Amino acid sequence: MSTVRATGPPTRRRRLAGAGALTVLLLAGTVAGPHRAEAGTAPTDVRTTASRIPTLPLTLEYQTGWVTEGQDFDLQLRTASPTVPPARLGITVAVYPCLSSISGFDQSTTSTSLGTPVSATTTAIPVGSLPVQPGGAVDLKMPVVVGSAEPSGSTPASPFTIHLLSVSGQCQSYPAGVFPVRIQLVDTSGPTVLAAFTTHLVYSQAASTTQRLRVAVVLPVQITQGAARAPTPAALLARPAAALATPSQGTVDAVTATVAAIAEQHPSVPVTLQVSGQTVELLDTPAHVTTMGQLTELAATPDVHQLTSAPFTPVDATELIDAGLGSELALQVARGGQVVATATGRPSPAPSADRGVWITGSGLDAATVGALVGNGFHQVVLPASQFSAIPTNGSTTAPFTLSGTRGTGVVAMASSDDLSARFVADVGNPVLAAHQLVAELAQVYYERPNGVTPRSVVAVAPQAWNDDPAFVDALLGALDGNPLVKAVTTGQLFSLYPTPATCRTGCRLAPTGGGGLPVAAIRAQRVRVNGFASAAVGAHALVLQLGDLVLGGEAAALRPVQQSAVLSNAGNAVDAQFGQLAVESDQSVTLTARSGRVPITILSNAPYPVGATLTLSSDKLLFPNGEPQWTQSVPLRPRYSTVVYVRVQTRASGVFRIDISLHSPDGSVRLAAGELSVRSTASSVVGVVLTVGAVAVLAVWWFRTSRRRRAARRADEADDTTGADEQAPDPAPVAVGATDGTTATP
Repeated sequence: MSTVRATGPPTRRRRLAGAGALTVLLLAGTVAGPHRAEAGTAPTDVRTTASRIPTLPLTLEYQTGWVTEGQDFDLQLRTASPTVPPARLGITVAVYPCLSSISGFDQSTTSTSLGTPVSATTTAIPVGSLPVQPGGAVDLKMPVVVGSAEPSGSTPASPFTIHLLSVSGQCQSYPAGVFPVRIQLVDTSGPTVLAAFTTHLVYSQAASTTQRLRVAVVLPVQITQGAARAPTPAALLARPAAALATPSQGTVDAVTATVAAIAEQHPSVPVTLQVSGQTVELLDTPAHVTTMGQLTELAATPDVHQLTSAPFTPVDATELIDAGLGSELALQVARGGQVVATATGRPSPAPSADRGVWITGSGLDAATVGALVGNGFHQVVLPASQFSAIPTNGSTTAPFTLSGTRGTGVVAMASSDDLSARFVADVGNPVLAAHQLVAELAQVYYERPNGVTPRSVVAVAPQAWNDDPAFVDALLGALDGNPLVKAVTTGQLFSLYPTPATCRTGCRLAPTGGGGLPVAAIRAQRVRVNGFASAAVGAHALVLQLGDLVLGGEAAALRPVQQSAVLSNAGNAVDAQFGQLAVESDQSVTLTARSGRVPITILSNAPYPVGATLTLSSDKLLFPNGEPQWTQSVPLRPRYSTVVYVRVQTRASGVFRIDISLHSPDGSVRLAAGELSVRSTASSVVGVVLTVGAVAVLAVWWFRTSRRRRAARRADEADDTTGADEQAPDPAPVAVGATDGTTATP
């Protein structure tokens, strides 16, 4: 690209930078680390949620990326002071000698004592005298000349001319080099310094044949979601993603604007993107069609925009492997690649495919490297601080073979810790932070300018960085056509060195610390999701959504308590699905015979078919297999009541309980449970025999007793007759009638 475009303030880039800075400064601001919620709270977004910070009184909204002979150094500044009237605000400028080392550069960004300037304003430039840009920033355009001569073609409108003078102790390439520039906002009535920052003027005399410093910039497109606060079963049933907190609109806008800055403002600047599947799922809605289209365009240009095979959500691979969760790492990789590929129209990578480079901001150990190789990664990028030593060429790195990982075939590169720190060096002033990063790249180049052997660095945004469109626009704009630094993808950086260096005494991985990953919860919820998957064979999309919740609970940006909260909500989402299945309980069945059939009713309100295993058990009943426990596979139709008739045999009369359990086909998860009461009124053979025997005994007793009573009665009657004959009196006289009609009396 032309130098004019890179050094001048393009209208679209300036507008985006201004809007991004205004959004960051006035609406939300950014924080250097992920939001840390206290235990029991549910952050709306963990990684990219912004904190409220006051508006800075002096911020940089645009800067010339580099200056060559005859060009101006242009700064666009936003000023604000609630205590000083605008008419009293002024700007002072001090330019210091060019730097001779990286350590000197680091000092220039943190120290206010930079020595004696080579060029400085004698009086403050009134802010009111500077042109105002459409976004409200003031434009300070300063001609740059080498030496003390006046610039050719300078205009009276220029409030200050920068003179690059030769002084002792200055860089060896003078006048080419990196010059610290101190900008101060002052109260002209004092003067009192209200605010200040240090940026850098990069002066270049590089020819077109310059062997430029290669830099691979790695940017995340990631939103890590925490747990939603107490989602209802109905909400989880309708949408399992309700288990996750909805990120703030400002967070989503920052990510979508970052994608737009890459795809629309700087489509020709190579960059490596780590796009997480969780973020793609969040953005894959009608409201973000434009952003998804831009990601599709970026994926279609792999020579410029490399989309890595990032995990579904950023994870600490070593933490997973050391916890025995290698299968979860494999799922993170596979699911992340599948989601991004589907959304961008690319074919999903095969399980055995070469997945390119694994990029991390944390450490690795030999076991984790082996696991990554098993998942298709043969290149890794991790911080230089994670190695005992690395092959270097000045402040740069090159690919090398890791020590202690024999047979893996892994080639590593070390990312620069200093460059990563620039992403979060000044969160309230993102454009300044971006230009400090580019100025440091220029300083690395000037260590060994225009060498024959290519020199390379990797700048990886740290996990603490919040997606910031103003930062990205300023960074890529300063790399676009840069005469000293050439942007490349990480894949291009590895291919630049066909033969990796071999470390004989160093390049060993540093020990990694343990984490607080909730291992038991991860395993438990994965078992439940897998059990549900074996039952709901027709609900593949739903199974993936539930599995994604478990993956989301492994995010490295979450604290253990936040990871546990996500996993708990994931379990509730699985419970909501199980809640659609029920076994009718509180029923009673009466059997009048020794055996009979009992009905088992299973209710399914699920909109998908379910394959389940029905298990019955009882202490007093026997089932068709002749045992007190019986199992049978039962297919359940969607939204249908299924009745299973099972023959049972009683051992005795009475009331008995049948325990009913419905499990997934693999037996790992109980889907539903209930019980049934069986009342038996049938008599057994022994009971009948005993009853008949009792009746017979009773009959014999009754017969014999009856005979004895009759015999006794007859005997009594006979005794009564004999006694009467012996004691009877003489018969009374009979009256005879006389012939004469009278009665004779004896």
